[in-house]
Amino acid sequence: MNQIVRFGHAVRHVMAFVLLMLWLAPIADAFAQTRFEGTAVVRVAEAEYTVPIECDDAARPELGFSTEPSRITRERTGRTSGVNLRVRSSGEPDESIVSLDRYVAWLPRPASQAGVLTMTIDLSPMTVMQDGQPVLLTRDMWMEGNRPEGLNGVELEARCNGRDPEAPAYRKISNDP
Repeated sequence: MNQIVRFGHAVRHVMAFVLLMLWLAPIADAFAQTRFEGTAVVRVAEAEYTVPIECDDAARPELGFSTEPSRITRERTGRTSGVNLRVRSSGEPDESIVSLDRYVAWLPRPASQAGVLTMTIDLSPMTVMQDGQPVLLTRDMWMEGNRPEGLNGVELEARCNGRDPEAPAYRKISNDP
C-alpha cells in the first residue's frame, strides 16, 4: 500500500512539473534574445565564401554575430554552411575577438558604416605547439605577438539587415589555394 501512495505522490510531482514548464514556456520565449538574419562575405586569397549569420543588432554588426546554426540553414536551404564565423566582445573594453573556422584574432572593436561591417584582418591558428603539445592560443599570447602565422589579409563584410539567397558557401576556410 505504501508503494502505491509513493507512486501517487511521484505522479503528482511529475504532473506539477510538466504543468509548470508549460506555463513558463511562453514567458521564457518572451525573454529569449532576438537575433537578426544577415550575411557575411569572407574573402581568403582567391576564394570567396558567403555565410548566413545571426546578429545581436540589425544595424550594428560589430556588436556581435555568428554563423547561423547548421540545423536552421539545412532546414532553409537543404545544405549547411562550411564556414564557422563569429565576432563578439572579447571581455575587454572596446575589443573584439574574431574566429573563423580554426583561426582567431583579437582586435580593437571595429565600427560599421550604414550597417555594413568591413574589415581586413590577419588571423592565427587557434592552437599552437608548445613542447610538442597543442595549446590554445590566448589573448595574452596574441597581444605579446607570440602567435603563429595563419591567414593574412582576410577580408570580411557583414550585413545584419537581411539574408543573401546565395548563402551558404560549401567549402571550409583554408590557407591552401
